[in-house]
Order: sequence, then C-alpha cells, then structure tokens
Amino acid sequence: MTIEPALAPHEALHARGDALRAQGDLTGALACYRQAGDLLDALTEPEKAAPPVLAARALTQQRLGELLIAQGDLAAALDALRAEIELRRRIAAADADDPHKRDAVARVAARVAEVLVLKSAIATIQGGGQAGAPARRRPGEASWTLSAVAGALEAQGNLGGALALYREGLAIRRRLAAQNPDNVAWALDVSWSLTGLAGALMTRRDLDGAVASFGEALAVRRALAARDPGNPQRQLDVSWSLMAVGDALVAKGDHSGALASFREALATRQALLAADADNDGLRCDAAASLTRIADVLAASGERAAAGAAYRDARALVRELVARAPERADWREDLSAIEACIAELVRAA
Repeated sequence: MTIEPALAPHEALHARGDALRAQGDLTGALACYRQAGDLLDALTEPEKAAPPVLAARALTQQRLGELLIAQGDLAAALDALRAEIELRRRIAAADADDPHKRDAVARVAARVAEVLVLKSAIATIQGGGQAGAPARRRPGEASWTLSAVAGALEAQGNLGGALALYREGLAIRRRLAAQNPDNVAWALDVSWSLTGLAGALMTRRDLDGAVASFGEALAVRRALAARDPGNPQRQLDVSWSLMAVGDALVAKGDHSGALASFREALATRQALLAADADNDGLRCDAAASLTRIADVLAASGERAAAGAAYRDARALVRELVARAPERADWREDLSAIEACIAELVRAA
C-alpha cells in the first residue's frame, strides 16, 4: 500500500479552499486561503524567505486573486495579484536559468493588466461614461468589448499601468521564444502578449500601435501555421488575428484594409468548416466573419453586397439555432442579424 505524504498545513488549507470553491462556497474558500497566507507569513520574515516559501506564498496570492475576481472584488484581487507578481519576480531572479519561472512572471503580469483594464471599464460603465451603452451583438462575440470603453480609462491611471505590464510580459516572452525557437507554446504566448497589448492600445485610441501589435501577432501565428500546415488550430489562430487586425483597421477608418482582413479570415474559416462540417464553433466563427464583412460594406454604402453577406451569415446562424435551439446566445445572434437586414431594407 502506498502512503501519501502528509500535506503541509498551508497545502491542506489550499486543498480545503479549492474544494469549497468547487462547491460554490467562495466565502469559506477565501477564509482558507487567507489562513494559509497567515501561516506562511509566520514562517519567516518576508525579505528572508527561501524560494520554496516564496513559491507557496505566490500560489496563495494567485488563489486569492482569482477567487476575489470571481466575487467581483477587483480592487482586492489586484492587491493579491500584485503581491503574486512581486513574489514571482523574486523567484525568477533567484533562478535566472529556469525559463518557466520567468514565464510565470509574464503570465501574472498579463493577468494583472487584464484586471486593471476590466476594473477601469466597469468603473466607466457604472459612472455613466461613453461606454454606458452595450455594443450591438455579433455572432461569436461578447455583448460588449473593452475597446468600447475608450476615453475615460486613462484618467483613472489604470491603463498606463496595464500597458506597462503587458510590455513587461511581452519582453519576457520574446526572450523565451528567441532562446527556444522550437517551443510552439512560447511562440503562441508571444502572440497572446501582443494581442493583449494591442487591445489595451485600442482602448487608449492608439490605433496605429494597435494595428502594429495585432499585425505582429498575426505574423507569429502565420509562421506557426506554416510550420504545421495540417494543424487546424494553427489556421484558426490565424483567422482570429485577421479578425483583430480588421477590427483595428475599421477603427482607423481603413475599410478596404479591414475588408481584406475579414475576407481572408472568412476564407480560412470556410475551409476549416468544409473539412469539419459538424463543428458548430467553426460555423459560428464563419458567421462572425460574414457579419463583420457586411457591417463594413454597409458603412461603405455597398448595400447590396452587405445584404448578401448578412443573408449568408443568417443562413449559418439558422443552422446553429436548428441544431441547438436551447442556445440563447445563438438565438440572439440570429435576431441581431435579422435587425441588420431590416435596417438595410429601411434605408434602401
């Protein structure tokens, strides 16, 4: 019989907290994580803590941060995640030869940046700022995007900090990818860091910077797809970057560039769907591309072409609704497309 090693007190509290969170008892889980933190703090003075203690503290702060996000307490979550990133930096500095420790710093930096932007977005919306009205839904997209909250965020001082963190994480991931050129995961991480940075730049209305960052992420993903042409996920990654580039170009007023990007994304998604006809996710993605193409055509005054694209999108979403009538989001997508078609008819 194998005897499992006994958990250290803080590990037992982590495990108990994880179990309570899984059961939906966030308050109980929070108490466990905080007690684990108190135990670790009592072990030694923070500035003299050995790397294993620092790692245990970092895990505790990570759990606290994510739980507080789940509870909606973003201010407290940021405190926990900022504590985690400082711990991760110390751990990486103590073992500069371990790339995974440096990657952990980049991961937490990106998470803190995301929460900073989200916190600012929520504050702007609650304060009745220009982002008060949700953007019109599009198939496969959220009901509003962070780019819709541009304007009031910078005044709160959060966006500058988010950009700095995105850039810190990007710099770490660039170095890791350069040192390990065959590591696909780290190359993908570079593309995600670039995408996060571009999103923050969009929010700041630095559209040239956003297009450049989205474009660099696209280049990374194209290179990965070329290295593994039989991998549909790599092609799908390229399509998502193409959509992001297109959205940034729309924001700049470059409709022809945006259409080229959206149409390439559509062609990629249609090819993937042709090879995997039962994949509803790909069907939804193709509908999203068609809808964005139609939006740009309509804004450019090309009503007939826009109507054709909307109708093609409607056909795909009708298939989705027929296959899964319980999906409220797809029914909402269908209603949104119907509204766009009706608007075109009224304007004719």
